[in-house]
Amino acid sequence: MRKYLLPITAVICALFLTANCSAQLEVSSGLEVSYPELVNSNNTKLNYGQITFGVRAGVAYKPHDTQFFPILNVSFGRTRLPIKQFGENVAVLNFNYLNVMLNENYVITMPRSEVYIYGGVGFSYLMNQGIQVAGRYGETMHASIDSTKNVNNVFPAMNIGFEYNYGESAGKDLYITMGINFQYILLLADRNTYYVSVAAPGNNYYKYQSNLSGNVISPGFYLAIHYVFRKKKSSFYL
Repeated sequence: MRKYLLPITAVICALFLTANCSAQLEVSSGLEVSYPELVNSNNTKLNYGQITFGVRAGVAYKPHDTQFFPILNVSFGRTRLPIKQFGENVAVLNFNYLNVMLNENYVITMPRSEVYIYGGVGFSYLMNQGIQVAGRYGETMHASIDSTKNVNNVFPAMNIGFEYNYGESAGKDLYITMGINFQYILLLADRNTYYVSVAAPGNNYYKYQSNLSGNVISPGFYLAIHYVFRKKKSSFYL
């Protein structure tokens, strides 16, 4: 009987809170675009086709008329990061990414709009989807990964941002926002070592060793639609 006591108590407490609080659950989804830059000694090229497109979803605990509320955001899509620059070209790794961020929002309310200022921490999960060469005549070159060493997939991350809700939708159950997000990902040093081969025209063949490490700074823009599930306060008790 004791093993059932804890889950039964949890269910009773959940029902009690549902019946007696005026808190709201908010869900959101949208589209995002970002431009990640990896800052390290292996790459000085600013543009290697790294623009990122993805989708995002969020769940927030948002009490009525609150000035602070937490939100769990999850986003996924496709991106790329440079592994080794050589001449006018750079070998890049394509990734499917999954970002999970827990943010705290500060709400600024204006007569006809709202601004959310937020920041939080989380992680980024990068799934390698292959290597290719970007830059001048990159389409004539073929790159391959010979071997790897100490490769990680999960990296610590943090972000800050601003989200804007304008017009008659402010304070409504259904509304659309646009936001600017700045994400930082730390690619740990002495890990993610790649041994790469590049075949170039003219029977030229090169081998490189490089670490996917450094600081990823990723500014982005997104649009999101939100819906609030309202729970009105009740005097009903179990």
